[in-house]
Amino acid sequence: MQVTAYGEGKELGYFSTGTRDLIGLCMRFALVEAMFPEEEPFLVLDDPFVNLDEEKTKRALAFLKEAAKQYQIVYLVCHESRA
Repeated sequence: MQVTAYGEGKELGYFSTGTRDLIGLCMRFALVEAMFPEEEPFLVLDDPFVNLDEEKTKRALAFLKEAAKQYQIVYLVCHESRA
């Protein structure tokens, strides 16, 4: 898989572990939307932001809050900094 970044196609390995985790999360949400066009299933996320730095965690949590308007999300974490 390639991701376009800064106008260039980049292999996934080019990105940090945290960025790859975010790309994977976005891919999963896209898959859910494709598989359930007429339904809104609940989603279980088991500490998906463990590899993110503080700034990416803030943005990812904002994304989850927005997604929670459409989906019921069960979000499990091991550390309060990601709550």
